[in-house]
Amino acid sequence: MTDEAQNALRGIVQLMQKPDGLFPDRSGRGDLYYTLFGLCLAYVSEAKIDRGTCEKTLEQAAPVDLVHRAALAHSRNLLKLMKLPRAIQNLPFSAPKLDFPDLPDSAFPQGDRYSPYSCFLRNDTSADLSAYRLPDGLYSNLKGSPEYGVAATAAALCLHPDETTAAALAGLQNPDGTFPGGDLLSAAVALYALKRTGHRVEYDVCDFLSGCFRPDGLFGAVPGDPSGDLEYTVYGLLAMGATA
Repeated sequence: MTDEAQNALRGIVQLMQKPDGLFPDRSGRGDLYYTLFGLCLAYVSEAKIDRGTCEKTLEQAAPVDLVHRAALAHSRNLLKLMKLPRAIQNLPFSAPKLDFPDLPDSAFPQGDRYSPYSCFLRNDTSADLSAYRLPDGLYSNLKGSPEYGVAATAAALCLHPDETTAAALAGLQNPDGTFPGGDLLSAAVALYALKRTGHRVEYDVCDFLSGCFRPDGLFGAVPGDPSGDLEYTVYGLLAMGATA
């Protein structure tokens, strides 16, 4: 990103933080899920945010589903990391495995605690995902389903690097750089997973990413999106890093 784009991002992240320390979803309401993305962007842009108020609000949070429970755990860890000197922050570290045995099955995406996405959110690298794997190496969101999912495949590939899966995922890329779904989320997670395995993609994604980038410093879901948000901005930076 140019210095101008970085400054725009830093400024909008600072402006978007709510008085209670949380960050907003697309409707403008503070949300634990979007707070994780806001903190990620504050970390990379070095935005001056109110970490203390955010930390106090998170102490009172008690989400009852996996997505928000995982977001809360990672947000707390990120706030701790941001207190350390920058040189230490930049050292590589492994995210811990998260375990939430108290959550019912209904609290997991698709009501399935063993799906690739659920296991990815918990960083469970020991999970057996064979029931979701299709013959071509792609993965489904649902056990026994014949339909693959880009995000499910990317999640499985991050947990269990495999050349067959990597090649199958890379083969889904469209000539315009996108992946099935056509949005920034699908492209970012696929590119990130492939980068982790060292697998290169065939088509350039620069034009697609440029189309998703907005003058206010945020990314939209698709090129020309009239509004951007914190989540897709993280996906945009993730895709940029995966193609660097």
